[in-house]
Amino acid sequence: PFSAPTPVMFVSAAEAGWPDVNFGPQVEEAAPGWLKEYLMAKRAVERELTSSRESIRPVMFRPSLIWSWTKFDVLPVIPVFNALNALGVPFVDKTVTVSTLSKAIMAGLEDDGLSGVQRFEQMEQLETRI
Repeated sequence: PFSAPTPVMFVSAAEAGWPDVNFGPQVEEAAPGWLKEYLMAKRAVERELTSSRESIRPVMFRPSLIWSWTKFDVLPVIPVFNALNALGVPFVDKTVTVSTLSKAIMAGLEDDGLSGVQRFEQMEQLETRI
């Protein structure tokens, strides 16, 4: 009872935040059923983690497309995601490399003050600490 909350790092999905961005709810409404169920599950875990703050320090990483130079099947769509994000499309996040995500998680474990949702901007800042 006198120790710091246990850090719990959860890899969610950028799309779990669609209800909070312009046109996000409409995009989700048009999404296939499997994606809607996937996002419901991600949000359920996020809610559960957030409701347990007395015993855990929840950090929810919300990457969109996670990629590496060795995952050839996603390489062609990376510029599309990044361009749409740069153009300001509210429901499309910039892609994140596996390295960025993993370093952000390690930094999150080390930073006792970090909690809550971390989007690509925060992940990119966190990775510089490692």
